[in-house]
Amino acid sequence: MNIAVCWPLMPVNTSIDSERAALVNIPSYEEVIASTDFRDDLASLNAAIADGLTQAGEPVAINGNVCYEHMQRDFHLQDLSLGMEPKRRALHQMAQGSSCFAEVGVAGGHAALLALHSNPSLTFIGIDLGQRLRATWPPVEIYVPIVFKWFEDKFPGRVRFYLSDAREGLRQAANERPFSSIDLLHLDAMKKGRISELEAVWPGLAGRCYLLQGDNKNGFVKASSEQLIAEGRARRVTSSSYKNVANANFDVLETGPDVAAGKVSLASLSDDRILVCVCHQDDETLFCGSTLGHLKDCADVTIASFFRPAPNRKDTDTREAAMQRVCDLLGAKRIQFPFAVERDHRLLRRFIQMPSATDQNPPEIRRPLHRHPLFNLLEGSAFALMQQYKPSTVITHNHVGEYGHIEHVMLHHAVSHAAKRYQEARVLNFGVGLPEADLVVPAQPEQKNRLYDEYMPQWNGRRMYDFALSDETFVSHNISDAEG
Repeated sequence: MNIAVCWPLMPVNTSIDSERAALVNIPSYEEVIASTDFRDDLASLNAAIADGLTQAGEPVAINGNVCYEHMQRDFHLQDLSLGMEPKRRALHQMAQGSSCFAEVGVAGGHAALLALHSNPSLTFIGIDLGQRLRATWPPVEIYVPIVFKWFEDKFPGRVRFYLSDAREGLRQAANERPFSSIDLLHLDAMKKGRISELEAVWPGLAGRCYLLQGDNKNGFVKASSEQLIAEGRARRVTSSSYKNVANANFDVLETGPDVAAGKVSLASLSDDRILVCVCHQDDETLFCGSTLGHLKDCADVTIASFFRPAPNRKDTDTREAAMQRVCDLLGAKRIQFPFAVERDHRLLRRFIQMPSATDQNPPEIRRPLHRHPLFNLLEGSAFALMQQYKPSTVITHNHVGEYGHIEHVMLHHAVSHAAKRYQEARVLNFGVGLPEADLVVPAQPEQKNRLYDEYMPQWNGRRMYDFALSDETFVSHNISDAEG
């Protein structure tokens, strides 16, 4: 077994006064890159590496990283690589939202330097074998120790290094926990073995950790990401802040114990008995049409609509038949309850106060919902369905009503209350209108447009709901919090 060589650990206090932190201006990527502090540190780090290589009689070149191209001669005299700018921007953004950054494959330390400058409270754990595994590589055994020493002198108390192979170093870091739990992990060394590296550090990860997969063009790296997602140990990024950070050179996933515990994935929904509870005909298409398309022929799906169409609409007399055709296309059973009608519920607004267009707060429950006659009708109907169809997953509206529909909010609470009584199903809420999600399902625009066609020409949803052709998102709902 390889034993990790630990570089000296200095005490650190990562706590920050909350009031002071609130006053700190978060620098942009451009501000960090152009800052005198970063430029001076970059020049100092590069000079230390270049001097060490020159004294050893070696060319001044290092492995590729977020700042320079692979084996770029006299890299310390060159501009930052334009090709790596997307990764620099992603790292800057993710470092600002993290507390402890761990990296396998420190090399010249340029990713660490950018991250530490992007977030003054960030701590860093670096792991590098420091051995030349290929004859064509630059002499990492010379410059990696120089890099470790430079960082210890420059950022005392914020860094910890392991001169070790990836798995042993990660395992030791997870056991020692020199800082807080790792919430940003960059795997950027060997292409094979990424899953075993993640397993080695797993006990040291935060509940949700962002995994930055370097060298994403490599087939082994891509396969490891796909396997982690398929097994429920990782998922695509759900945070609206990080959704667009990945590109062809790197990938970003969410992983960690909390992510794995949910294991909400398309694979986990296959062979499931699913009850979809929606207010209106078309909601099944708008919020989960692509998802149900993915699950066709591999899950037992029942879709229940709890409100009949509002009178005097162009599509009043066509919506129910259109929904039946949609369900036929999706291979799903359809239930239509006759009790409630879509309308302007003035009495309901006494119970649920919806926020204004500029108000970011969620709807406020002003009176106990069970005092509203419609609530008991909806809740009782949902509970009866659950008893009859025995679903293991219930999918319904969320607590903000997606785009602010008060009937969606009411049904959300009614179905949640019914599921709390039922106790045998997990509950997923539609993710529209929510900042993050536990499941992201790739859009199927052609499939969705085919479903839209069933509601046409009387229906105008294709024009009104521009969000509906995007990826579909879902949030796991804790039914113990159900209000009634």
